[in-house]
Amino acid sequence: MDLPRGDEKLITEVLAANPNTVIVNQSGSAVTMPWISSAKSVLQAWFGGNEFGNGISDVLFGSVNSSGRLLLSWPKRVQDNPSFGNFGSVRGRVLYGEDIFVVTDMVIC
Repeated sequence: MDLPRGDEKLITEVLAANPNTVIVNQSGSAVTMPWISSAKSVLQAWFGGNEFGNGISDVLFGSVNSSGRLLLSWPKRVQDNPSFGNFGSVRGRVLYGEDIFVVTDMVIC
C-alpha cells in the first residue's frame, strides 16, 4: 500500500512548505497516507482516462462539485485490511480468507 519510494517524503515537504496544497491521488487502490493529518484536502482520482486532466481541473477550480463519497472503506495501513494476517502462499498455493464471509483457495501456476 505504500507509495513509491520518495513520494511520501516529497508530499510531506510540499505540505510543510504550503499547507494549502491539495493532494491528488491517482491510484486504483488504497495507499498509505501518513501525512493526511497535514493535508487540508485529498482528492482520490482513480484512473480517469483521456479526459482525466480536464476533469481534475474542473474539480480543483470549482467548475463541478467534488463532494462524492467513497463507496468502500479506505484502510489507514496494510494491517487494517481484512486480509492482513491470512493472506500468503505455501509452495505456490495461495490461501485467502476473511472470517466467515470470504474463503477462497487458489493455485498459482
